[in-house]
Amino acid sequence: MNTEHLIKRSRWASAIAALAGVAFLVGGLVALLAALQGTKTAADAPQAMAAMTPGFLLLGLGVFILLIASVSYLVMSLKIQSMSDDHWQYEQLRGAMETHRQLLEGIRASAGLSDSAKQIAYRHKDREALRHAIREDIDKNDYDGAYWLAAEMERRFGNRQEATQFRDMVETARKGFIEREVHEALDHFDELLKKFDWTTAVRDMEQLTRTFPGHGDVARLPERIQAAKENHKRTLLKEWKDAVTKEDVDRSVELLKQLDQYLTPGEGEGFKEIARDVFKKQLQQLGVQFALQCNDKNWGEAIRIGQQITDQFPNTRIAAEVREVMPSLREKLNQPVGAI
Repeated sequence: MNTEHLIKRSRWASAIAALAGVAFLVGGLVALLAALQGTKTAADAPQAMAAMTPGFLLLGLGVFILLIASVSYLVMSLKIQSMSDDHWQYEQLRGAMETHRQLLEGIRASAGLSDSAKQIAYRHKDREALRHAIREDIDKNDYDGAYWLAAEMERRFGNRQEATQFRDMVETARKGFIEREVHEALDHFDELLKKFDWTTAVRDMEQLTRTFPGHGDVARLPERIQAAKENHKRTLLKEWKDAVTKEDVDRSVELLKQLDQYLTPGEGEGFKEIARDVFKKQLQQLGVQFALQCNDKNWGEAIRIGQQITDQFPNTRIAAEVREVMPSLREKLNQPVGAI
């Protein structure tokens, strides 16, 4: 007997019991009304009470039957709900067992296949897995691994056309990756040239040459460094000549020191006389400044200028004279102001 049939029978039984209870109630009410109608005077009251007794009994019995039917329906409903829950759990368990049975059947069937049959059966899945692995290597920029997997596709499945398509895809991705890397590196390289940081620029150029051999833009980096140096040298030469013309000695000396690393021996000979004249003027200016500071008793500044003279022009007559007076200047610097 299934659950649905049991539920249907229980409902019918409860309905019949409820109808019987209602019938008894109606019968009791009819009997009471009939007894009441037969009572006309007070003398008839004892007989009326006796006549009403069956009606009360019928009413009581009807109420009792309805109560029993209600309680029975409630108990049966709870029981039926519990049975339904148990039945649902049973069906779920049976479904899970059926799924496991089918899985075991599949495993048993697979275990019974030969290696050739397995290869045929899983050929499509293996090919899809290989395609996914190739795309994954491309996304990770592992182009050598992607090339190897494309070769495996051709070897294992004989699909030369698809393997060629994947090789083209890998090559396109590789070239795009290289171009992005080179572009970022060249941007940094340009910043180094703008800062005239030739040492770092040369080091980066050598590293890029090793990383991207044969790349056209990388191969032209030595020419770019040389061109940047020549442009910077021309700029320094122009500024230096302008400073010499304006007799800006300090600026001339500063620019001449910067030019020293760019001038070839032949170029240096051509500017030797002008450079000698610039240094001569600088020495004269320093000598005048030294004398003025000593005259103003500004001993600290005088010592600083004197040290500059002896450091930059150690073999000159002025440097020798400055060395002679430097000890006395230091003594005066260390004495109290009022004692001088």
